[in-house]
Amino acid sequence: MKTIPSTMATQHPDNADQYITIQAEPEEAIIACLGQERGGLGIEEVMIDFEGKMTPYHQTSQVAMGLIQKDMKLGQDAFITPRIPNAKKEPVFRQLMSIMSLVETNILCFDANKGQSIFETIVPMIESGEEMLQIQERINSVIELGNKNYSIQFEPYTIRLIPLIESVPALLQVDQILKTYLNELKTKQVMPERLRVMFARSDSAMSYGMMASVLSVIIAIHKSQAIANELDVEISPILGCGALPFRGHLDLKNVDRILETYGGIRTFTIQSGMRYDHGSSETKKLVNRLNVEASLTEARTFTHQEIKRLQEMIAIFTKHYMTTFVDMISPLEEITKLIPRNRDRLASSRTGLEYVREIAHMAEIAELTEDATLKAELLAIDTDIHCTVPRAISFTAALYTIGMPPEFIGVGRGLHEINEKFGQEGMKELLQAYPQLKHDLNFALKYMNQKVSRGILDECVREAYQKDVLYAIEYLHLKEPDEAYREDAFYHTLLKAIRPILLHNLGKQKDLFDDHEEEMKILKEWIVKLGKLRGSLG
Repeated sequence: MKTIPSTMATQHPDNADQYITIQAEPEEAIIACLGQERGGLGIEEVMIDFEGKMTPYHQTSQVAMGLIQKDMKLGQDAFITPRIPNAKKEPVFRQLMSIMSLVETNILCFDANKGQSIFETIVPMIESGEEMLQIQERINSVIELGNKNYSIQFEPYTIRLIPLIESVPALLQVDQILKTYLNELKTKQVMPERLRVMFARSDSAMSYGMMASVLSVIIAIHKSQAIANELDVEISPILGCGALPFRGHLDLKNVDRILETYGGIRTFTIQSGMRYDHGSSETKKLVNRLNVEASLTEARTFTHQEIKRLQEMIAIFTKHYMTTFVDMISPLEEITKLIPRNRDRLASSRTGLEYVREIAHMAEIAELTEDATLKAELLAIDTDIHCTVPRAISFTAALYTIGMPPEFIGVGRGLHEINEKFGQEGMKELLQAYPQLKHDLNFALKYMNQKVSRGILDECVREAYQKDVLYAIEYLHLKEPDEAYREDAFYHTLLKAIRPILLHNLGKQKDLFDDHEEEMKILKEWIVKLGKLRGSLG
């Protein structure tokens, strides 16, 4: 019996093609997990998402009962693994209610499933082992509350925690985080035989840049395996990744490169952009590949010196990414408001019931380098911005909409500095660690047109981005932009047509239409069309 699912369907709103209501999500989850011979996608696990979403608490039991009614044995034929809120970012009550929905599902489905239905839950933005222990105790306390009020009883730790690690500093310290947690469980004599841990490619990229995200995840996979060997426990990483390169680049065409780059990952997320914008046929083929091959890959190993060098590179790339990010995020926020919301999510405002992301902390990145100059440059970056940081999907979609794919931000300048500092040897090490880099950037290059952003972003941002593109082309021998444009001529026609409407909405150009509603309708239709053409909204 397979105990570690290889594929996980999620509720990320990164698709352009369709709006999915919370009422439609239970059926969506059931179809995702059904076998392909029965009209489903054959995905082995589904993540019901309470983080930053308006998901009703009864959705967990709806999905569970729906799968059971399809003669699916939960924990064997299919796995349901909800993501609950982190009480540091959302109200504690929302976390407690989410946990209660898991306990209630186990009770309601106990007889029908002939046992427990929910075995694990994902908790986002984990930064320490102590935090994991606190949340596990909270889960235990809700299990105990259920035991006091229902006849069916469950032991503590029967719902285990899956930490979702999202920041670059936390990814690089994953061994210490897991060690603290597991050693304490060992002391309590509740040491698990296996532990799943989830690594975020999406939010780590938005906060620190694509290069820092990829390199830190690769190091995290290595460190997870090292701590597994040290503590004699099976650690099975999950990779949270979308279809576009900035958020992971998991699609059918890129699956071989994904398996090479992220060897050792046991579960991959199949997000909405893949399922809807690439279509069910491609999704099924991707799922079939991963269901067989994900469990066969080996984690790559690195020496202490290699990790030290990669961490130095992370600091360099983060520096160049952040210097541009802080200058672009305020005007870009207005563009993100125009991106369609394809799930029912909480508002990103500081009003009480909310979901708010925080910007990266440079002091933690500065600790990665011993270079005094680089350290000072990192600490000099002013991250005191006065706007709401958007979600990664909206951020990615907004930048594609103005012809500046985020994949390039900070990359070219970082490559130039690494070449100056470490020479060809350093460049070779980098490409060995991130073998799909050239392919990722060639993909993004097809959708780049920097003229669209003129008048929308400051010239200093556009000039820095231009440097990134030119250096990347030079050092990685990418396609020339004119060659890339020709591959998607219709896309670029739409992209250029959007610009005057964007400028008008930003108050930087006169009215194009007498009817504002009609103008907004056209704009949103074209944003959706662009997303469908590139294979994901954001």
